[in-house]
Amino acid sequence: MGLLIKSDSKVRAPNCSVLELSPCSVGILVDRGSLSHSTVSSEAYYSIAVIFIGGNDDREALMFAKRMANDPNISLTVIRFVDSCGNEVVSSWDKMIDSEILKDVKLNKVGDAYVIYIEQLVKDGPQTALIVRSMVDEYDLIIVGRRHNIVSPQTSGLVEWNEFPELGIIGDLLASSDISSRTSVFVVQQQKQRIAVGRRN
Repeated sequence: MGLLIKSDSKVRAPNCSVLELSPCSVGILVDRGSLSHSTVSSEAYYSIAVIFIGGNDDREALMFAKRMANDPNISLTVIRFVDSCGNEVVSSWDKMIDSEILKDVKLNKVGDAYVIYIEQLVKDGPQTALIVRSMVDEYDLIIVGRRHNIVSPQTSGLVEWNEFPELGIIGDLLASSDISSRTSVFVVQQQKQRIAVGRRN
């Protein structure tokens, strides 16, 4: 399911409800024009980046990007933000799944796509923000996980500046009106609600 984000509260309220209640994964697109119908063609070349910190939403965002990267006109860059101080508290299970989903990216074996993998060491949220702002104009589209209510050293100190919580911390940072860019942003939230299936008597 996809949503468009606008500053209008009449649009934002239903978006937030969908994020909380949707039985499927949800994507929110902030379209700054780089993906408009007037510019898209079968011969156009697009540069896509995924910012990966870890967790369910980031894994869902990466899986979505991998499918897009099967298009020969798309290049994919995966940038993993790693805690440089070793303070990150991550379960061994999450760490294992993160490593597994990144394995083919590191080996550049994502279908026929050419993938660039970058690890960026960061100590805190402000440093992450500086790096994100510096790279934003390098891509046509940046895909991120929402990571709602997930605390990590890589985003520490940024939550109080979060204008659009429905975009998550990194998505909000990329969509900020302070950034003058044509780069579009796609925020992904993995399925939250599970549909219970029971037998009828």
